[in-house]
Amino acid sequence: MQLPVGLRPARPAWLSNFGEDGAMAGERTRNVPLLTAIAATAIALVLALVHTKVGTLPGIAKLEGISIDARFKLRGARDPSVDRVVVVAIDDQLRSEAPDVIQTRRGYAKLIDALTAYQPKVIALDLFFDAPEIVLEPALAERVKALNAQLATDPDAKLEPAKSVLAAIVEELRGDELLAAAIARSKRVFLAANFVGNTPVASAPEPVGLDRARYGEVADAGGGGARRPISGNWVTMTMPELAKGAAGAGAINSIRDDDGVTRRMPLVSEYGGRFYMPLGLAVVLAELGKPGDTKYLIGDRTLYAGGMELPVSNGASIVLDDLGPGRIPRISAADVLAHRTPEAALAGKLVFVGFTYAAFDKVITPLHLAADGVDLHATLVENLLGGRLIRQTGDLATILATLLLCGCVCAAQLRRVRRRPWIPPLIAIAALGLYVALAIILFAKGTVIAIGLPAVLATLVLVAATIGGLATEGREKAKLRAVFSQYVAGPVVDRILAEPSRAKLGGERKELTVLFSDIRGFSLFSEGMAPEQLASFLGEYLTPMTELVLASGGTLDKYIGDAVMAIWGAPIDLADHPARACEVALRMQEVLVALNATWAKSKKPVVAIGIGINTGAMAVGNMGSAARFDYTVLGDQVNLAARLEALTKEYGIAILCGEATARTAGDGFVFREVDLVRVKGRAGAVPVFELVGRKGTRVDPTFATALAAYRAREFAAAGAQFAALGDDPVAEVMAARCERLVLAAAAGGLGWRVRAALEVIW
Repeated sequence: MQLPVGLRPARPAWLSNFGEDGAMAGERTRNVPLLTAIAATAIALVLALVHTKVGTLPGIAKLEGISIDARFKLRGARDPSVDRVVVVAIDDQLRSEAPDVIQTRRGYAKLIDALTAYQPKVIALDLFFDAPEIVLEPALAERVKALNAQLATDPDAKLEPAKSVLAAIVEELRGDELLAAAIARSKRVFLAANFVGNTPVASAPEPVGLDRARYGEVADAGGGGARRPISGNWVTMTMPELAKGAAGAGAINSIRDDDGVTRRMPLVSEYGGRFYMPLGLAVVLAELGKPGDTKYLIGDRTLYAGGMELPVSNGASIVLDDLGPGRIPRISAADVLAHRTPEAALAGKLVFVGFTYAAFDKVITPLHLAADGVDLHATLVENLLGGRLIRQTGDLATILATLLLCGCVCAAQLRRVRRRPWIPPLIAIAALGLYVALAIILFAKGTVIAIGLPAVLATLVLVAATIGGLATEGREKAKLRAVFSQYVAGPVVDRILAEPSRAKLGGERKELTVLFSDIRGFSLFSEGMAPEQLASFLGEYLTPMTELVLASGGTLDKYIGDAVMAIWGAPIDLADHPARACEVALRMQEVLVALNATWAKSKKPVVAIGIGINTGAMAVGNMGSAARFDYTVLGDQVNLAARLEALTKEYGIAILCGEATARTAGDGFVFREVDLVRVKGRAGAVPVFELVGRKGTRVDPTFATALAAYRAREFAAAGAQFAALGDDPVAEVMAARCERLVLAAAAGGLGWRVRAALEVIW
């Protein structure tokens, strides 16, 4: 006897040990995972403060660098925002065509003269001439010069060859002099300075020409913290004889992070109590016509230069907006010397001269594993002139982000949220994913927010909460599962554990889809099989059929011998439950073909199955008695599905569906109306449909025409049309029925009319 829908008996005795929330009676109801998460969040905030105020936590800086590189790669390379910057490369082509340029000071003088002839705005040299050129040993060079001067006044004609050779040698010794003259003559050459060491010195002599790189207005209270500039106890720069004619100077130091990647460049370098700007910034100020317009407060987050407010990060550095390889225009110095370069390519430009050949002066950047060092300075100029500066958020933003993500992890531990073990990790991952997406969006706008520290600490909080849950609630749910599993199926156990109030009798009315499948003639061939063989055979059949149901999101209601009953739309709501049931029915037939092929090889029976599907309002819930109940569905629509499965054998087809299923399954399937069926207990007849196949399956329209004639009681015409369809099981059944009705009509009398009415509504 089935219980009426909505019956609510007394609470089952086996549930008496459990509270309404599913907790064991007498157990403390503290939410241990939540408490663990809150405690872990407090520890995480302390660690965040230590990281931002005291010293970096191990591995976090490297992780943050990786995340910044990933953001660069997601954004991709980009073209320069200004066309003012050009790199003149001392490359392999120059080494091949004019090797003297990189071998002698005379050669560099020629290059500067050639560049000056193009009238660029600035020529910035990313290289040094920090010692005199040595062509001969100094003592020998002096002797040659003295001898040349002595012989120059000797009128003896026999000495002319010797005098010519000596004059040529002396001319070769003038490399430094020629280079100094070329630099002074150009009036646009900027020289490089490299600060060495990391030990501040209170005072030190300032190299000639370096004063042109000094900041104009600096305030130093002796602080600065992590944003204090890098300092050096030595500076490498071009020697005074050459530097005195330069138009400007600047530091070429860069900052390589612990992972070997160069992402930042110092905006300030400290030496001897003085503060100097980088070469790129010096060039930009020359371009803007504001060489002395600078203000710098040590430790401040911004630096004022030429009307710009530049963001300052740790080490008084700026994050370079890496353009990617090959984005800044590059011209070979060989083409400049040979005057093959168009005038417009260099006229009025900011030219950086640097080494690009072989493996010399290479750096790793976020978008390039072997970028040229000169590109860093050119990139800084492009960033400053283009206004596309990357700004890093401060320590407070990092701490708040950590608190936000950890707070999301804590919120996921609330009992109303944590209904499944996978929900808290999913929420944490979703929160982290949204945060990363926000970081990517902000990066595209030039803002870098920290990812490494907030992500790591939030993950640690999640791990702590999970361990707390496994140690407490995991044990409690194991007790619950052990009790419930004795009475209800596994999927229902999960839902009861999530909502213990569902562990009571009765049901609810819902729109669902139910499927019945059965092996045709199973009783006959099972009689000839041993019980062990029969059990094995059923296992081979039921296993894949069940997997299809579960994989589609359906619920296996029960096995009835060889029959399978499944429902879609409960206990989990599914908007497309008719379509899912139809797809499973088609897949069952396809899987059966493969099973039959396997069974035929092992001389096992080849079987066929019939499937009935119907959609409609049903009662679903825990049905049964106070001692034993089952999660199932009841109602006329369920009975109709079972009736349709039985009728598949009568019509000789595989799948029959109710009208509601055919109407709501969607346009991904092809149906054809088969007949009208009267179901026991229902007053009227209902149309039934064959599930022919998926979208694109062809259906002969003759069947619909014949069915219309049949409904109009034109049995002779309908029978002829059905017979013309040939190898169609349903058409054969309908043709035979029409033949009986035609014979009954020929016999005459009232009886044939009654029979015709009954046959039309079968």
